[in-house]
Amino acid sequence: MLRRVLEDPEMRCLHVARESSVAAALPGVDCDIVTGDVLDCILAHAVKHEADLILLGHASERRRRSLARRLAAEAPCSVWMAPAGSAPSIRRILIPIDFSRRSADTVAVACALAEAAGLDECLALHVHFNDSLVTFDELEEILAEDRDRAFCLFIAPIDLRGVWVKPLFVDSSRVADTTVRAAAEDGCDLIVMGTRGRSPSAAVLLGSETEECIMTTRTPLLAVKHFGARLSLLGALRDERLRRRGEDRFT
Repeated sequence: MLRRVLEDPEMRCLHVARESSVAAALPGVDCDIVTGDVLDCILAHAVKHEADLILLGHASERRRRSLARRLAAEAPCSVWMAPAGSAPSIRRILIPIDFSRRSADTVAVACALAEAAGLDECLALHVHFNDSLVTFDELEEILAEDRDRAFCLFIAPIDLRGVWVKPLFVDSSRVADTTVRAAAEDGCDLIVMGTRGRSPSAAVLLGSETEECIMTTRTPLLAVKHFGARLSLLGALRDERLRRRGEDRFT
């Protein structure tokens, strides 16, 4: 877990033992060891240490990811889920967007991560479901122009930190499946998603879609908490400029 501090981020390791008899110190590892329910213990430590981020390794099998899904829903901070066998480096980031304020903040967080990783580009995915029964070439051109205009308006006020955010528009009614597939096809090492979307009528419901992506993706996924949840990924990335400005935008 990363705790927000002014000088340097603090990393804490947590091991939840099944029985008190095995709750012994791990050799060579500075680790807090507790016993009890895994979810409850992680949440309690996140609150106690004012964590900004929980980093969780997980099995590749879908059936064993309920912990990651529940943490993303209940934790007071962001959750980074890394499936077994994930690459240890970040070379390409995928950001599902729905043109909302929350996804704008998610883009900003992803760009901060990209900057820290030395990347020049991120990929912003917008999944749109067109339920129109009648389609024709001219309509497709109009929709394409509207998407480009909406993306320009959406991206303009965001501090991209010198990172080029490339739009990717996909027509589909299955947002999570499209996101997971796009991450795999484009060779992405990280998916950055918000934990809440716009509204029940929005084209992309990032809350439920994030849960589905957590359960199915083989790509590491960062579920970003906003608006009242603790979040200071930029501080954890030693962002001098943010500390000088004293912004609270991501908290």
